[in-house]
Amino acid sequence: MKKSSILIVVIAGIIAGFIIGTFMYPVFKGDKDVQKAEKKERKIMFYRHPMNPGVTSPTPQKDEMGMDYIPVYEEAAAKEEVHGTVRISLEKIQRIGVRSEVVKRRSLKRVIRTVGRVDPDERKVYNINAKIAGWVEKLYVNRTDQMVDYNEPLLELYSPELLSAQEEYLLAYRAKEKVEESPYPEVIRSAETLYDAARQRLKYWDISEDQIRRLEDEGKITRTMTIRSPTQGSVTEKMIVEGSKIEPGETLFKIIDHSEVWVYGEIYEYEIPFVKVDQRAKITPSYAPGEVYISTVEHIYTHLGSIRYSPEEAVEVRTAKVRFGLPNPQHKLKLGMYVDVDIEVDVAKNAIAVPDSAVIYTGVRQVVIVDKGDGRFEPRNVKVGGQGDGYYHIVSGVDVGDKVVTSANFLIDSEASFSAALQGMQGH
Repeated sequence: MKKSSILIVVIAGIIAGFIIGTFMYPVFKGDKDVQKAEKKERKIMFYRHPMNPGVTSPTPQKDEMGMDYIPVYEEAAAKEEVHGTVRISLEKIQRIGVRSEVVKRRSLKRVIRTVGRVDPDERKVYNINAKIAGWVEKLYVNRTDQMVDYNEPLLELYSPELLSAQEEYLLAYRAKEKVEESPYPEVIRSAETLYDAARQRLKYWDISEDQIRRLEDEGKITRTMTIRSPTQGSVTEKMIVEGSKIEPGETLFKIIDHSEVWVYGEIYEYEIPFVKVDQRAKITPSYAPGEVYISTVEHIYTHLGSIRYSPEEAVEVRTAKVRFGLPNPQHKLKLGMYVDVDIEVDVAKNAIAVPDSAVIYTGVRQVVIVDKGDGRFEPRNVKVGGQGDGYYHIVSGVDVGDKVVTSANFLIDSEASFSAALQGMQGH
């Protein structure tokens, strides 16, 4: 009887031990793991600026005021809302007039307005001079701003050298005619060589073909040489009077053809990337606002256009110079005249854009306030591109579909900064 009781007790103990080992050991083991996890040190993900939540660092450091950066732990970084986000009641949102707009893609254009100056086409400016010394015997153009036509006579020049050159040419011309039927080729060739040299000498002195032909036909030496205008235009400079003695290469007149003019506009350095050759421009004279000329950008100069100094203040003005060409057959555009220039440029195509009122400039960075819904607002750093049509091109920071605050965003930014500062002080 006793042996059977002992056997039963032993068997019951074995069964109980098996049950405890199978079902209760994981529980005990879990308790030990929890204890180990509690003892394990929390992992720091990064450190945050105490006053500026958007600035972080992977290592401990101090800010400008000597305050330590705040550690952000792994579990907090996974659960926390973006630092700096503020909550505002719906009543307060209505009271301060918060308005938001969905971010979309847009093509942005803008008009660059500047002042232009009418100047002559450099290809249509002529300096008139003589290649031979002499005296002005008769002056046909005797005042500046006188209009002249192509091939119109300007003056009669008397030159002893010209007289001797004509005599030599006539002698060579007649000698060539006499030996044309000579049986000796060397004689004909020699006469032709002298004739060609005498003719070329006259042409070097700008004697026209008509004058040479007339000299051959009439056989008479012309006492003076007529200097004619190579173009139509106005005489802007006259350096001689009748009876003046001139030297070879001396400038006698300056004639400018006004049938085409150039307009120079000046743009600021930050506008240079948007201006391209062949872009359309509208040019309006100040004296006639209703009169509009349409042109295109012909050239963008490779250096900063004009560096001018005011005599009174000695202020340096640095701008980029662009050029436009305009027909001016009726000479309505006067040289030196100022005109208004409007250049229509493409700022960005199919770009992420936000209203210009949504961007806050802090002096160091650009910020927009993102409306997260339910009264939550998040300040976010953005990188801004060009501006046009009342919008900014956003290079990075927000995406299509985000809602940005366009009104009362300064108030929200102030509250977000104040809230972040309090959190930083408490964390410190």
